[in-house]
Amino acid sequence: MNSPLARVLVQIRWPMLTSFNLDGVASAMSRALGAPYPLMSRQAEMQVTFTSTGLQEQQTGHIIRFTSVDEAWNISLGNNFLALDTNQYEGHTDFIERLRVVLDALTEVASIPLTERIGYRYTNRVTGKADIDSVPARFAPSVLGGMGAAVSDHTLLHTITETVFSAEDALLLIRSARVRANESIDPSLPPVDEDSWILDLDAYEEQRTPFDVARIADRCEKLAGIAHQHFNEVVTEKFYERYA
Repeated sequence: MNSPLARVLVQIRWPMLTSFNLDGVASAMSRALGAPYPLMSRQAEMQVTFTSTGLQEQQTGHIIRFTSVDEAWNISLGNNFLALDTNQYEGHTDFIERLRVVLDALTEVASIPLTERIGYRYTNRVTGKADIDSVPARFAPSVLGGMGAAVSDHTLLHTITETVFSAEDALLLIRSARVRANESIDPSLPPVDEDSWILDLDAYEEQRTPFDVARIADRCEKLAGIAHQHFNEVVTEKFYERYA
């Protein structure tokens, strides 16, 4: 395992529109996207809330997903958002070029006047008891949450920490979580069948601006840099010894 990076995701949100028909747009997009995303599915849109009894999921609607044959790349389309994600990230230049293609396909078949949120996320996941036990040595205390304050005779089962920073002209949401098998902190991140520690960095802007593919790509470049810089600041030399 050369990196704990589990997924990279960009999401673009827009206001609810009077004339946006999800199924119709999805059908037209499937033709515009062509061969790279031949698989199509309809899935429930879920919202996760944190309660005293653990993570609770609630269905809020449905989304359409387009997937590559190797299932490494996914497009998720909802009534007011589009997301592109991959588990085979090869750098933000390649990722943003792929995003441009997807956004061009969307603008061919739908009229979206505004964006209201653009987010670029890096999700890291550590599994295996030895690596989870070594998280406090490989990451800064600011992202450890309960893992940095566990009582010696107690067994930590679950902890979630959430922090938001102002970063230049954007915001950076950082969530870290120690979760049990078959749990996740986000419905868009499939759980794994073993305990894990998750570090999720979401650099984003929230403002209404004209929906322009070139501007979205430029902002994603900026947001990727913000998230990547912060990640470099919360890992230690022992992280690089393990994952270099």
